[in-house]
Amino acid sequence: MTDATPILLVQPEAWAAADPDASNRALLAQGDGDVDFLGQHFSTKLQFGTAGLRAPRGLGPARMNRVTVRVTARAIGLHLMDSGLHQNGVVIGYDARPDSDIYALDTALLLTKLGVPCLLINDPCPTPVVVWHQKMRAAAGAIIVTASHNPAEDSGYKVYGSDGTQIRPPVDQEIESLMDFSDLPGEEDLASQEEVEYLSGSAAVTGYIENVVPSNTSRKSELPFPQWVYTPLCGVGGATMEAACTSAGFPLPVRVDAQFEPNGLFPDLPFPNPEEPGVLDAALAVADAHDAELVLANDPDGDRLAVAIKVGVEWHQLTGDELGLLLCDHQLATTSGNNRLTASSFVSSEAVQALCNERGVEHVRTLTGFKWIMEPAVLRTDSSWIFGYEEALGYSVNDAVLDKDGISAAIAFLELFQRLRDRDVDPLTRLDELAKEVGLYVTRQASGQFEASDIEETLSALRNDPPDVLMGSPVIGVADWSEEPAPFSANLLEFRSSNGVRMAIRPSGTEPKVKIYLEQFVASPQGNLKDLRDGSSELLESLGAEALSWFDGQV
Repeated sequence: MTDATPILLVQPEAWAAADPDASNRALLAQGDGDVDFLGQHFSTKLQFGTAGLRAPRGLGPARMNRVTVRVTARAIGLHLMDSGLHQNGVVIGYDARPDSDIYALDTALLLTKLGVPCLLINDPCPTPVVVWHQKMRAAAGAIIVTASHNPAEDSGYKVYGSDGTQIRPPVDQEIESLMDFSDLPGEEDLASQEEVEYLSGSAAVTGYIENVVPSNTSRKSELPFPQWVYTPLCGVGGATMEAACTSAGFPLPVRVDAQFEPNGLFPDLPFPNPEEPGVLDAALAVADAHDAELVLANDPDGDRLAVAIKVGVEWHQLTGDELGLLLCDHQLATTSGNNRLTASSFVSSEAVQALCNERGVEHVRTLTGFKWIMEPAVLRTDSSWIFGYEEALGYSVNDAVLDKDGISAAIAFLELFQRLRDRDVDPLTRLDELAKEVGLYVTRQASGQFEASDIEETLSALRNDPPDVLMGSPVIGVADWSEEPAPFSANLLEFRSSNGVRMAIRPSGTEPKVKIYLEQFVASPQGNLKDLRDGSSELLESLGAEALSWFDGQV
């Protein structure tokens, strides 16, 4: 053995004996004896990130495959048994990506064998549907096989704890510590399929709709709802969205036919993320052809919402922060009580916090990710949860689903859109009205892919020597969230300048990428707000480019 020989978490022979996937066994045979190949596939294992496990499908413990899934399921089962919760069972769902149904069934069979009762929703369905069923059954956890809006080659695994939210530290680390690849589960570690409880996808959706979506709302508008377009981006949200519209009394949307049926290969959608430029182009073309003025989209697992509106002859896709402010405004206007509670992540706009302060409603700022955004909803039992959001198109508009929910958020948006039409106001005009109430908040993002070591070195340099100015304006505040006590610490830096600019920087939790969140606040905006927004946006774009250059060694 030489220093270059990698330390393997599992021996290739053991993997070949445990892996039921013939294609992986063939790949392993081709790489037999290749030190670089073995190191690439067997020296590291998956870790829980911001939203669970996500990785390309492939060979070894650092990829998504049936062996990795079985090892992870066993770790979850052992953790539940150690916690004394296993008898409460687990709800399991999956998306429409290749092998998701197989991973879900393997999970159910292994947990059942361990003595953890399982309810397997036996069709692809939206993430919020699965999350609601866990809460309804008071199950010990939920597992959803999904990679959300990741590229087609990826699969993923989201895990929810006994409180109905995505697992947070230290639970995720405790499960990781039990992911033992030195002893791989085999077929003898699986129950028979007859021992698992099943629920059809249609029945699962019906239960969710009847309990989460408002039934034929009490809107008394005399204006007919305009024609609108919807796309689930080849994901699993289409049927659920149409059922939600029928329940809530809204007309069915015009479908983007090429993207309506679930297709985990995502043809013509290399990045099925509605935040990415161009992803909504097909939907906008359908809208133009039907003279529609509104487009809604869910991401492939149905937990995010994107909205585009027609402004003259042009389309304006609302940013995650713009949509968050509009939805929060709607929730504040349609709920009541002195104990209402809202939340948003630190990297999201501060406009929602300002609006809640103005309306006398408590708002909590949290770490990034809905596992943190929903934490106040479950810990603050004396409060009434009405809204939570993150800038990455994630929204919670009720406490029936303790996670972001693109279906119920879409219905809430349709309601607010109708209310605005009754006033002869469009969403952008409403944003102007809110800017005059709480100030103008303009946000923009920048991101870039760099080596993980370069990202960490740059962040360390910024901690030791933060910038003195941002675009010529003195820096008046620096916050380092890594100094916060566990589990609330995060690899996040925040700078504020005297001209109202805020910059937050963090590494991505799922890929070698740095993310930069930029915001400028104008306390009392005067004149043409569009011009003010455009000017601030240009300033922030330049600042984002400058910040990215720091990670090229120019800091």
